Amino acid sequence: MSRTEPHNTPPTAPRQGLTRATSYNAALHIRDLHGAPPTPNEDVTTPVEIITPEGKRVLIKNSGIVHTVSHTHCGPTESALQLVATLFYNPNQTLITADGEKIDVEKKYVNFGPYVSDMAMFEFIQTIDELLVPWKKWGTNHRCLDSAEHPKVMEISLSMPEMLQLSELRRHTSLWQFERKWNVELVLQENNIFRRYKRLAVFDMDSTLIEQEVIDEIAKFIRVEDQVSSITARAMNGEIDFTESLRQRVALLKGVPSTVFQDLKSIITFTPGVRELCRVLKRLGYKLAVLSGGFIPLAEYVKEQLDFDYAHANNLVVSEDGNFLTGDLSGPIVHAERKAVLLEEIAKDNGITLEQTVAVGDGANDLIMMKKAGVGIAFNAKPAVQLAAPTRLNSETMLDILYILGFTKEEIQALLAVTD
Repeated sequence: MSRTEPHNTPPTAPRQGLTRATSYNAALHIRDLHGAPPTPNEDVTTPVEIITPEGKRVLIKNSGIVHTVSHTHCGPTESALQLVATLFYNPNQTLITADGEKIDVEKKYVNFGPYVSDMAMFEFIQTIDELLVPWKKWGTNHRCLDSAEHPKVMEISLSMPEMLQLSELRRHTSLWQFERKWNVELVLQENNIFRRYKRLAVFDMDSTLIEQEVIDEIAKFIRVEDQVSSITARAMNGEIDFTESLRQRVALLKGVPSTVFQDLKSIITFTPGVRELCRVLKRLGYKLAVLSGGFIPLAEYVKEQLDFDYAHANNLVVSEDGNFLTGDLSGPIVHAERKAVLLEEIAKDNGITLEQTVAVGDGANDLIMMKKAGVGIAFNAKPAVQLAAPTRLNSETMLDILYILGFTKEEIQALLAVTD
């Protein structure tokens, strides 16, 4: 950092190289790098004539300006936790109540256009400033990640209020009111070296990587979708134990033809932006895994389609003649706790710290792994899950996750343009 202020000390060396710095400094009697003041016997108003090594005569007049160099920020960083906030403009902003109910918000305020305005940015900074107890001076900066003129995604660096935990700040009433007023969604995370340098991303499958709930689709083959869907909804909202709900639903699938998974491949649709996101992450050297409470045949299909490294899901038992599902499960159940364990195991096997991991899901059985990962994202998730998750993102494209990782639109486009 540098500062410029008037002072009766010599100027900096001429730009055009008319003299060497040593000759210049000697001629002007400069004492040190900070521009020591002249002695009482020195006349600082009279032009100084020096002769360059090339024999040229140069007159230099004191401008009265001194340049100083500060080393304040060259030592250890401040003890206060540094955060980064990513603001997503969301015209369909919704409010999640303490009971997990998701309701539409009446647009009482205008954001000066369909973007994150300067006024919104200033109010966000002011809101954080009011939460700083004890208050102390702090600095901030921002980046417009998608557009300099009308940004829909903005990144703001800030200092963490000392009296709050990050989990508390994420759920602070002041920030929820700010989101509601300005039609934005806030993603708060630590601003450290691991934020941009992740190496492992794990995903739920149903309603995350793909738009369907596979078990509901299977149930349609024997017309028990209503019963299965009801149990699925309760399980994903955390109302009933996932393992028990899975066994109840699988029991209803008894008699479904074993060819059902091949038939489902023509029905399954990938969430918008998933293919592009995974292509970028692979280009950046990520390991990718699908950790699903669904079933192995479809998880393996998704792994193949998206070039994943790992696929973990549940196994359905097939009858001895290989023609029908028996309504039973075999092997370990991939429930919430199992997903978190798999995240740790895959990270450890690849020499990756948990701070360098990303976990994305939409259901209650994804919360443990989301909280264990370096950044956990509830993507277009159930209301109760959004309320409990470390971060949430409601977007039309999963590619927007790259903004949370600190990438700009130009960087994303450059990565997508790279061909093998």
